[in-house]
Amino acid sequence: MPGTAGPAVPPELPELMIAGPGELHEADLEALAGQVIAHFGDFWTAILEETLARLGRLLGAAQSPYLIPGAGSTCLDAAVLNMFEPGQRVVVPNTGFFGVRLIEIATSHRLQVVEVPVEVGAPVDPERLADVIGGADGVLVTHVETSTGVRHPVEAIARIAHDAGAVCVVDGISSVGGELLDVDAAGIELLVTATQKGLEAPPGLGVIALGPGGRERIEARSRRPESWYLDLHTWDWYRANWSWHPHPVTMPVNLVRSLLSSLQRIDRAGLRECVGRRADLAKRCREGLRQLGLEPVPQAGCEANLVVAAWTDDPSKVQRSLLERGIMISGGLQPTYGKAIRVGLMGRTATTEMVDRVLEGVAASLGPDRPARR
Repeated sequence: MPGTAGPAVPPELPELMIAGPGELHEADLEALAGQVIAHFGDFWTAILEETLARLGRLLGAAQSPYLIPGAGSTCLDAAVLNMFEPGQRVVVPNTGFFGVRLIEIATSHRLQVVEVPVEVGAPVDPERLADVIGGADGVLVTHVETSTGVRHPVEAIARIAHDAGAVCVVDGISSVGGELLDVDAAGIELLVTATQKGLEAPPGLGVIALGPGGRERIEARSRRPESWYLDLHTWDWYRANWSWHPHPVTMPVNLVRSLLSSLQRIDRAGLRECVGRRADLAKRCREGLRQLGLEPVPQAGCEANLVVAAWTDDPSKVQRSLLERGIMISGGLQPTYGKAIRVGLMGRTATTEMVDRVLEGVAASLGPDRPARR
């Protein structure tokens, strides 16, 4: 009879080696599956306070970060909205798919955007920014460009911005947890990240961290942002006035508890040790693909730790072959769409064993006629 059928049983799911999200570790999965608790009161606020404190230490941010329900792009939208006003001028390197997203967000907020082209696979050249930054109010830049697997020199970019009297806003969604970055020490005014990549937690939460000068920039605005949800003053008011409910919305409590579980694990291992292991794993993956004839997209010296991107003539063939082996990887995004594969090193599958299985699957997909190493 209609309405009496049970839930559909999903097919056996592949193991994720995609460019995010990553699969959860068992303890974090248990925290996610726990019973829902109230999003207010002493028990909840203790959980939230510990989560924010651990996040702040991981990011090197003395000011307590904001944890906002939504995607990382929610917080990118909030970052641009709070830091700039319509008509102001920003410089944005076009690093790839997510560099273009920063340009689109800035344009949607009626900013004057100076786009700086970046060669595919190359890092942003800070000196090129220095040539065009005069009179600008800020720089928006991705730390790790997910579409290319390139790590960009955000510390040097922040120095260029400050020398010109501009602020630096960084998209760290695909870097935090996998790269070392200290917000306060680097002088980054605002950093955005999300929970589902290097933080190895479920998707659904964005993070904003203010560095030195970030708060002053927000307070120097001529008027409040034209948003309620994305205005950081809204979140500040609840922090200051509702200690038992220090946020303006119902928080996804299980997502936060799972994030806290992951942050506790990272702290036990040590962030530097976690980043070092991920760098070694990325090198193993990158060199293994190179031996199969798949050259890395990034130039030497700017390769990211969480996403390994490599050129290949038929990405979909490689992806299909790996799916037959129970593994899912990512294809390219512009400017690498249809030209590259991307392997994510996130969550519980970021292991030597899984990287070797990926390499075996890639080798099988290429067959005996695979190209020689270039």
